[in-house]
Amino acid sequence: MNFQDQLNSKLKSAMREKNKVALESLRAIKSAILLLQTQLGTKETPDDNEITKLLQKLVKQRKESASIFREQGRVDLAEPEEAQIEIISQFLPEQLSAE
Repeated sequence: MNFQDQLNSKLKSAMREKNKVALESLRAIKSAILLLQTQLGTKETPDDNEITKLLQKLVKQRKESASIFREQGRVDLAEPEEAQIEIISQFLPEQLSAE
């Protein structure tokens, strides 16, 4: 199962479960991939390396937003960002440990 199929499958299950945070996260991933395809000028799915970089960028953006919201005392805005980080991180390969 390729990445697009996995993404669409998770998107459908999130719709069925009415999971708002998961839907927002998965739609953000799908949107970012479509933008990347447009920038590359291809209709093919970007390779795994490009998708990994894209997902890392999305996680980084949300971490920065969450930290800014926390600094400003806006926990109500930081928590959804942190929840999206968890969902997007599911698609990233596991990070190597310090060992």
